[in-house]
Amino acid sequence: MKNQGKEDKSYVIALLLLLLAGFFVILYLLPEKSPSSPAGAAGGPQSKQFEERVNRHLFNTSQTMELSREKMKLEADRLEREGVKPRGADSTPVHPLDLSTDPRAEALLKALGREATQPHGPANPDEQIQAELFESQQLQEYSEEYKREYARQFIENARKAGYIIKLNDDYKVISVRPLRKPAENFELFQSDGRALR
Repeated sequence: MKNQGKEDKSYVIALLLLLLAGFFVILYLLPEKSPSSPAGAAGGPQSKQFEERVNRHLFNTSQTMELSREKMKLEADRLEREGVKPRGADSTPVHPLDLSTDPRAEALLKALGREATQPHGPANPDEQIQAELFESQQLQEYSEEYKREYARQFIENARKAGYIIKLNDDYKVISVRPLRKPAENFELFQSDGRALR
């Protein structure tokens, strides 16, 4: 009996879903009303009224926010005149963070007659940008110098192995010529992947 009731309910649910899907298909296939129809013309003033109400609400909200901001400012000024300090404002001075890890290093510096300098970064955004540009320029120069030295060592090792190698400006091999027969057991690259020096 219970199985019969469950089967009936599942058929009813399936039939309802099928009817609902058919209804949405019919709605989808119905032609839309053109904007020049009277219903579209009626939508124009309604949307204009809606837009005016939204604008009025936004204006009222901004006025309320401005008013509450002014009230908070006046209250803060009044409290300041009465001598009440805002929460979190301490009169204790803020000391710079001590990043030294070993007190023996400070003792060594003092023994050598030197002072530990406090690291300080750029004071303003302009100096920070200049510092970053300087660092990137230094990194680029270092990288270019490294590539140049690596290419020099590569050519030197190839010459020792019996080859003349020419590189272009991008440090890519453009020609390889055998110079002589290489010596036995000579490795151009060591087994750990680094170039021979």
